[in-house]
Parts: sequence; C-alpha cells; structure tokens
Amino acid sequence: MRKLALALAIAVLSTPAFAQDVGPALDPGAMTGWAGGAAAQYSLRHRGRRRAPPMSASEASARAKCAHRYTVASNLGMDHPTTRHLFRLCRAAGYY
Repeated sequence: MRKLALALAIAVLSTPAFAQDVGPALDPGAMTGWAGGAAAQYSLRHRGRRRAPPMSASEASARAKCAHRYTVASNLGMDHPTTRHLFRLCRAAGYY
C-alpha cells in the first residue's frame, strides 16, 4: 500500500515539471499566419460586431405563454375567462 501511495505521489508531483519546459515550440517571435496576426484580426473584427440586446425574462415568458395559447384553449375551452384573457394579452403584445 505504501508503494502505491509513493508511486502516485511521485506521478502527481512530477507532472508539473514536465509542463514547464515548453522550449521553442511556442516561440512568440516565430508565430506567423493564423497564430500571429490573423487570429488577432479575426478577434478584433468579431468583437466590433453589435449583438442583439438580451431578451428580458418577462419577454421570454410572454413569448412562451403565447406560443402555447392554443393548448390552453384546447384544455380549458375558448369561452373560459383565462383563455380569453390570455388571447387578449397576446394580441396586445403583438403575438397573433
């Protein structure tokens, strides 16, 4: 059991030492093509794009409820006050 623990300790403690010596594989002066300027230009171009504003929780909730309004109508009936209220709210919000 001690030998197993010692072997695991040596394996765990020795792995960071191997990762430290990268050598000339990642020389920043030798980076060309995509790794050099192309990646930086791609990043700058895509950071400048304008994103759509995030939808608020109430908008997402209203959209989901209005998407299922016909399911509510089939369960409760079109004459039920809740169904009529839901259809009225969805129509006012622009969901036909």
